Amino acid sequence: MSLEPADPRKATAPTNSARKRLRDAGRFEQYFYTRACLDLFSWVVVSAKYRDAKGVGQALDRSTLFSALDHVVHSQPTLTCRLEYTSSLPSRPPTWIRLPLIDLNKLVEFRDEDSSQLSTILESMYAGPVKYAEDVPPWKLFVLGDGTLAFAYEHTIGDGQSGMAFHLALLNALNGLSPASTAHSGVVSDLPDDASLGPSIEDAMDVSVPVTALLGEVLKPLWPPARRRAQIAWTGKDAPNNVVYGMLVRVLPYYSSEDGRRLVELSRAHKTTLTGLLHTLALVVLSRLIRANPDNAKYETITTSVPISMRRFTSTPPSAFCNHVSTLRDDYPILPADVSRTATTAENFPWDLAASLVDALRQEAPRGGASVGMLKFVDGKYAEYLRGQLGKKRSAGLELSNIGPFPVGLVEKPANGSSSSGWSLDEVLFAQANTTLGPALCLNVAGSPTGGFGVTITYSKDAVDGVLAEEFVAAFRSGIHDLLA
Repeated sequence: MSLEPADPRKATAPTNSARKRLRDAGRFEQYFYTRACLDLFSWVVVSAKYRDAKGVGQALDRSTLFSALDHVVHSQPTLTCRLEYTSSLPSRPPTWIRLPLIDLNKLVEFRDEDSSQLSTILESMYAGPVKYAEDVPPWKLFVLGDGTLAFAYEHTIGDGQSGMAFHLALLNALNGLSPASTAHSGVVSDLPDDASLGPSIEDAMDVSVPVTALLGEVLKPLWPPARRRAQIAWTGKDAPNNVVYGMLVRVLPYYSSEDGRRLVELSRAHKTTLTGLLHTLALVVLSRLIRANPDNAKYETITTSVPISMRRFTSTPPSAFCNHVSTLRDDYPILPADVSRTATTAENFPWDLAASLVDALRQEAPRGGASVGMLKFVDGKYAEYLRGQLGKKRSAGLELSNIGPFPVGLVEKPANGSSSSGWSLDEVLFAQANTTLGPALCLNVAGSPTGGFGVTITYSKDAVDGVLAEEFVAAFRSGIHDLLA
């Protein structure tokens, strides 16, 4: 498939005087929007299972859900917006446009399947480009028969934690509904005129780039040690020459609040976190699988990426939508065979490696704005920059993206004031697809209000050998079981 027909500057806005311009996109938002327009990044998904006052998971009826979503749309202006090019001038950024109304009938899809078939639903969505009409924002809600709601959205309008913010707002809206709520048409048209979006990351924090960092990026392709570092790093298969689709989604069994508590306590006892534990377990498993193939003898390291939330630096609460993230990318030695074979028990686990990731994240977080600031030097040529990565080595072999615990402190009590009645949610899951240019394997983690957590693993056969990927899924699952034993 050629990239040319999908040039983002052809995505211009239809004429409609009721559409309100809010603000221009920041550079980081422009970058993500271009990725979306070029079909280089599919939608992010955060799902949760909703339970009624009796603790039963069952599908929400249309009237109740639409009434609650009406409140959510009013409280989250981002859900009423989309990015569009409103100028033909190449130098002008796209603009956030607020739509005059939101028709939930076009955004909410009621399905007969339950959560056991969520992976199939997502794989179907990821099988091709995600298209949406000119009169709707870039998000969708799948309603499954067992109370599971899967919120899918373009990464441009929010990071992974924004999916948590959606479910927080919906849960609070459900518990705030009057018992006498009437039928809802699904059309939300009384949107406030004074609604505004939060700031872009560039306007919310310092994203200046130190001269040393800029020189390092410029000289990296010319510096022999840097070239060798790239050559010996395992990152899966090279990126294809054209856009490809299709992402396989593997959902691991949900880990209970007791499992979560034990793993967090185990991590803290060894000066690390759940993120550090899971990242290291993935390295242990992947090292063993890479060493098992003689064709991989040339590799000495694994390049990994770990997204870092910048919300603490942009003063953005967990209840808000934003795309304020940076990434820690580093190379880790492929572990020796004797270590990778025995290191999935608490006694033999490489805890020093797990602790080192936490230290690296702590050091990188305050500098995270600089990586966003680097986009300044792309000079608005995001499509050309992204096309230049086609056919090249991937930037990472493994990504661990942990969107963290559910913001339980912001969950409001039901309207009747009783904490023992009303709606609740659990079994939160997170998935994403970056088939063409993304990491070979993506490990996605999300926490639930009660302290449990869900894990999905997403991969494409265009990015990694399918046998290796399935062995990774099975061995990673087994490794968590061993650590809990």
